[in-house]
Amino acid sequence: MYVVGVDGCLGAWVAARYDLTKRELTVAIHVGFQRVLDQYADASCIAVDIPIGLPEGQPRLCDLQARAVLRARRNSVFPAPDRRLLDAPYYEEALGRSRRLLGKGISKQAFAICHKMAEVDRLMTPELQARVVEIHPELCFWAMAGGHPMGHHKAKPEGFAERRALLLKAYEGVKIPNLDEAASLVPPAKSDDVLDAMAAAWTAARFAQGLAGRLPPDPPTDSRGLRMEMVY
Repeated sequence: MYVVGVDGCLGAWVAARYDLTKRELTVAIHVGFQRVLDQYADASCIAVDIPIGLPEGQPRLCDLQARAVLRARRNSVFPAPDRRLLDAPYYEEALGRSRRLLGKGISKQAFAICHKMAEVDRLMTPELQARVVEIHPELCFWAMAGGHPMGHHKAKPEGFAERRALLLKAYEGVKIPNLDEAASLVPPAKSDDVLDAMAAAWTAARFAQGLAGRLPPDPPTDSRGLRMEMVY
C-alpha cells in the first residue's frame, strides 16, 4: 500500500510517495493535477494542499476552525475563494467581482493559487473524494506535534528546523530523502514545498489507515456535493 502527499509549487505539483509496505518515501514533480491523478491512480490516498469543496457567499467552517487551532500560525490559512472567482484572468478582475458578488475583496495570496484551485476543482467529484482529500500542511504539523502549532514561520531557518525534526520523528525507520538538501531535490519546488508534501503524505497514511481526524468532524458539502473539510 502506498499514499501520496501533494503540494503546489511554481508551475507544477510536488508529490511525496510514501510506500508503507517498503517503508520508503520518494519525491517527484508533475505538471498538471491530472498527471498526479494518473500517475498515482492506485494510491490508497492522495492528500493535497489545495481547497476542495468551495463556498458560494459564505466562509468555509474548516478554514475558520483551522485558524482557531493554529493560533500563531492562523494567517497561513486564508479563506477559500468563492468558486465564481476562479476564472478571473487577473487580480483586479477577481477583486472587483468579489466585491460585487460578496461585498468584500479577495487577498492576493488567495488569487495567486486560483488557477491551481480551478485545476483541481474541475477534476474533483464526490466519488473521488473517497481517496483524494484536502489537507493544510500547518494542520498536519500541528497533529504531528500532538496538537501544538509550530513556533516559527516555515520560511525561517528555525521554522525549517522544527518541521524537519517532526518529520524525522514521524518517519523514523522509513527511508526518506535528505531533508537538508530539500531545496535541490525536485526543482522548481522549494525546500518548504518538499517538507509540506511529506507532511501531507504522513496525513494521507493516517487517512488510509482510518486514523485521521477532520475539521469540522461532520463537514458540510458545497453546491457540487464536495465535502468542505481539512483532514489531519
